[in-house]
Amino acid sequence: MNNSKIILYLFIFAIGLTVSALMAKSSFSAQTLGMLIFFLIFIPTLLSPEIGLIIIIFSMLFSPEAIMGRTGARMISVRAEDIILIVIILAWLIKVALTKNIPETFKTNLSLPYFSYVGSCFLSTALAMIFSTINLQDSLFAILKYLEYFLLFIMVKDSLKSLKLSKIYIAVFLLTAIMVAAHSNIFIAQEIKSGATYFRVAPPVETRGGGEAGTLGGYLIFMIAVTGGLLLYSRSPILTIFLILLELFMFRAMLYTLSRGSYVAVVPMIIALIYFTKSKKLILIYLVVAASLMSVFFMPQMVRERIFTTVRHENEPTGTRLVWEESPRARLDSFKVVLFEKFPRSPIFGYGTAKFFIDSQPFMTLCEAGLLGLLLLVWVLMRLFKAAKKVLTFDVVRDSDFAMGLTVGFMAGFVGLCFNAISTNTFIIIKIMEPFWFIAAIVLSLPQLLRKEEEAIL
Repeated sequence: MNNSKIILYLFIFAIGLTVSALMAKSSFSAQTLGMLIFFLIFIPTLLSPEIGLIIIIFSMLFSPEAIMGRTGARMISVRAEDIILIVIILAWLIKVALTKNIPETFKTNLSLPYFSYVGSCFLSTALAMIFSTINLQDSLFAILKYLEYFLLFIMVKDSLKSLKLSKIYIAVFLLTAIMVAAHSNIFIAQEIKSGATYFRVAPPVETRGGGEAGTLGGYLIFMIAVTGGLLLYSRSPILTIFLILLELFMFRAMLYTLSRGSYVAVVPMIIALIYFTKSKKLILIYLVVAASLMSVFFMPQMVRERIFTTVRHENEPTGTRLVWEESPRARLDSFKVVLFEKFPRSPIFGYGTAKFFIDSQPFMTLCEAGLLGLLLLVWVLMRLFKAAKKVLTFDVVRDSDFAMGLTVGFMAGFVGLCFNAISTNTFIIIKIMEPFWFIAAIVLSLPQLLRKEEEAIL
């Protein structure tokens, strides 16, 4: 990448942050917003997709939002990030249509299962329109989100031309993680200084007073895993120190999200990191054991209370019984409603996308798209996991510390998000799915990029 492109990227990033800050504090007309997006995002992306992808990375956690409507118990929120993603993908699709073979571009092992899943969402929604009632606008918006993530995946794979570019993207991801961790830890310090005994850390631009703390928790779980994978294979002392500090700051922020789903996801994520790594496995096990023992003594009081009040004992005349805290009890009640009331009435196709809100990805999918949709979603995730695992078998990947670290970290993050999805709608949340599918595309492209680099050297 030449110096002129680097300068252009920095210029676009600076303007993007300025516009995002202005949008968060000011009221923009639709015409003004449209002009800004057209000149600052659409045209540069049309000329160079790399610019659009870097804008996407920086906008993931720093885009303002506006509540546009409600789906059941769920708010339909439209952020600048949603609009930016659509505009960037549209610009890339236009460029592909003019310069490449579209069927070849979309030819991946994930295309069939993913488009089958999206098709099942369309089918369930169409049936709901015919035989019951459904808000078509909300349903189409939710389906569009699923479609956007896969188009982002295809765009990244198509635009990756070198291993150097993939490293630049990961560096931008880490820089974004630093900004998020810094924002979170500053907020924590301010709340503690003010004497607050209960608060939740949320994404940097959030209008619901901690309502998206679980979203931030899922993002941090994934980035902690990716950073951990890179750390295990780092040979640079400076990079190692940087990654360790970043891990500590992100982990502290994750604790203060008070997201039980994120706490649960930490354990399988770490187990996966230990299982898949071939480097420093014994050291990692020792560190995990030591950190677990230390956390017992140094865990913040509000985090301790959040964990240990999940289930409490209540004394009754007949004896002692266990009682779930309100939040997990409400989730369990909603799961029972899905399994014993909604699912039996429409087991195959569900009730249509976005008709109901269930705070769990598998139960929500079962309710929205039925057993067919849930099986197709599992097919997508299994196909992706197997493809990522296969990357570890290539000799060129095994010989690359960066490739091994990124792949191991991604797989550990994947496992963590699957467990996080039990209590959160993980696979539709844009702040989690954008980095997930973006890095998935990089990981699956690594063997090809490494071979290309070897050929260039020879």
